[in-house]
Amino acid sequence: MIETTIDEGVMTLELNRPPMNAIDSDMARALAEKLGDAALADCRVIIVTGANGGFSAGSDVAELAELRGASNGPGALLSAQSVAFERLAAQAIPTIAAVEGLAMGGGAELVLCCDFIVASESARFSFPEVRLGVFPALGGTVRLPRRIGYDRALDLILTGREIDAETAMNWGLLSRRTAQGEALDAARALARKLAMGPKATLATIKNEMRAALHIPETEATAQALKSAIAIGDSPEAAEGLRAFFAKKRPDFSNLP
Repeated sequence: MIETTIDEGVMTLELNRPPMNAIDSDMARALAEKLGDAALADCRVIIVTGANGGFSAGSDVAELAELRGASNGPGALLSAQSVAFERLAAQAIPTIAAVEGLAMGGGAELVLCCDFIVASESARFSFPEVRLGVFPALGGTVRLPRRIGYDRALDLILTGREIDAETAMNWGLLSRRTAQGEALDAARALARKLAMGPKATLATIKNEMRAALHIPETEATAQALKSAIAIGDSPEAAEGLRAFFAKKRPDFSNLP
């Protein structure tokens, strides 16, 4: 259901639930467990991708229908999904979505939880919940406007229409666009580069940039300065400076 590999500090999580990797409660709980696994302490980057020729068709509509009228109803599925999605979004280390084929509804919302979105020319993105009379409850109404702007996000969410990879790139949704079949390779190349970087410094930069979205500019710049001063006294900065003067590549791999 969630295939996991770890290679050189990069954890790859592959959604594998044929035929379209629909996210049911079991898959959501499995994903949350993987993201909270103690092995993450040794990981420096996470890649999320899909098997079966696509990323994910979103929430399991059959399970949603089955849960209607039951105790807690669809909330049981959404709660399980929310734990996994928020755990991914809150990761301190860099995260990458590698997208081939369809990323729909909850699948597209899972993509939005990642820092980088790498998609091939085959990728298609949509938020079709409105067509079922349901709400995109897993962050789409929040994260999509922050990626592509309010007007474009409102268009996609209220109409449920689909956009291709070229449009997604032009709108600023994607970090990289590749030829068909090459999204995961491109994501792995990016992940390897990030994994060689200073883990604590990358996490601090990511945290400060996220925080800056929600606080006044003067407060954000003051906090960034404090973080820069703290990082300047860190073992990572010492290694970076040592390597610079030695004209060598820094080695951050064994630092705490």
